[in-house]
Amino acid sequence: MASQDVAISRRHIIGEVPMMVCEISDRCLYTGFFGSIDSGRMAQITDKITERCELDNAKLVIVDLANVDAIDTAVATHLVRLGKVLELVGVKVIFCGIKGNLARTMVTAGVEFDMFKVTRDLKSALLYSYEFTGLKLVPIDENTRA
Repeated sequence: MASQDVAISRRHIIGEVPMMVCEISDRCLYTGFFGSIDSGRMAQITDKITERCELDNAKLVIVDLANVDAIDTAVATHLVRLGKVLELVGVKVIFCGIKGNLARTMVTAGVEFDMFKVTRDLKSALLYSYEFTGLKLVPIDENTRA
């Protein structure tokens, strides 16, 4: 019975867009992509993220590519288009977690991310997002902890 559940789950995942979107702070969304992204799914990804930004009245989206195994030049171009679409609807985009092999693919293809904020990792993206949205991280005083 358990092996049937796994098979059904895998079948379900294969047809889904390899991403998730969630709110991580006030008016800031996080989206992470997983595995390999193909051109066919990029339209779905763009639609889903754009709809979620409009629904949540987001000001900022962090697009995390740290868990992406591989992309081709067409997908790299689609990522730039995703960023442009979001910025056209008033949402600032931060790309983070771009690995060396992805960076090489993008540079070789002539795909430029100059118009977007790019950070090394999620931590750096979060720090920038707090600053951008007017939030600040402060240490909790040990004496005031419950």
